[in-house]
Amino acid sequence: MAKYSIHVFCNECTDVHPTGIVINLDDGPVNKASIGDTYAGKELPIEVATLKNNTFTCPNTSKPFSQSDNDQVFLVPISN
Repeated sequence: MAKYSIHVFCNECTDVHPTGIVINLDDGPVNKASIGDTYAGKELPIEVATLKNNTFTCPNTSKPFSQSDNDQVFLVPISN
């Protein structure tokens, strides 16, 4: 099982930020990829699907934002 850091595109400042969330997946990508690309045509694992319920704070503007677009949420492999 591989570990992934979750990064999201910020609608506030148009940058991509790490969220501090780490999840384990059996079928994740080898390189950084959006969950939209990784799970196209497949059901999202529960660990990934629940990310849409999260609100994040932009480190540049300090404003809260959420990201519901699967193409704007990224799985970044963590090296062991």
